[in-house]
Amino acid sequence: MDWVVAVSPDERGAGVLHPETQASALGKLRQYGCVLLRGVYEPALIDALHAEFSARYGGLDAHRMKALAQRPPPNPILEVGDARFEITVAITGVFARPDLYASPLLRRFLIGVLGPDMRLSGFTSVVSHPGATMQHVHRDHAFLFGDNDPALNLPIYAINTSVPLIDVDALTGPTAIWPGSHTWPQQIAPPPQTAFSVPFLRGDAILMDYRTLHTGLPNRGARARPILYMVYARPWFFDEVNHVGRTSLDMPLEQFAQLPPDVQPLLSRAYSQAMRARWHLAAGR
Repeated sequence: MDWVVAVSPDERGAGVLHPETQASALGKLRQYGCVLLRGVYEPALIDALHAEFSARYGGLDAHRMKALAQRPPPNPILEVGDARFEITVAITGVFARPDLYASPLLRRFLIGVLGPDMRLSGFTSVVSHPGATMQHVHRDHAFLFGDNDPALNLPIYAINTSVPLIDVDALTGPTAIWPGSHTWPQQIAPPPQTAFSVPFLRGDAILMDYRTLHTGLPNRGARARPILYMVYARPWFFDEVNHVGRTSLDMPLEQFAQLPPDVQPLLSRAYSQAMRARWHLAAGR
């Protein structure tokens, strides 16, 4: 499967894909349910993100993370597999840079898929620790109407964009994907050995239709493997399944107020969640 589209330094600098690159990437996303845009981000930005992630969570091994994941809600840490955890990352510091979640190049491409009113719906990281086993095969969300026919014929309504914070090879455990599975009936359960994976490099962005089957492969390496996940969605869709008992976006109101006006609509859900959290705090609930 040829699902990799290289982003040139000129395209990255201009913040827009050439028409030929745009058409290629869009075609692969629609055909396979996923596309890997190689070189969307400068590696220096990714290294800064990894440094901040390590400062926040690097001292937590799998045992400590498991203990933290068992705290009552609201809890930013969720256990999603053996030695594998999803964290709602506070959108502060380097993680608050608009060129990350509102990258001009990525944003222009996604608007062409989800429309100009798309929203950032989730901002989390999944870290697999050494010894993590293969994750369960899953879609990011069940079919919207519980019926194959309308679900499979819907246009894309949400895209999970994963950004590896380190170079991820077969030893560290990349994400494995079943190409074209966004068009498969819900009851199909493919054998694990039929999945497809490639190394993910710092600067890559992997865009995946919310209906595409995938799994995290085992981490047989010696270091933790963090991947940042940014979910972009049409304004009418919000994932109520994966964020029970925790927020999906953690941006302080003060941080939101400092965003450029053209970026604020993209983060409107972060504003709403921060407002609700502050109201509950003030109400003593």
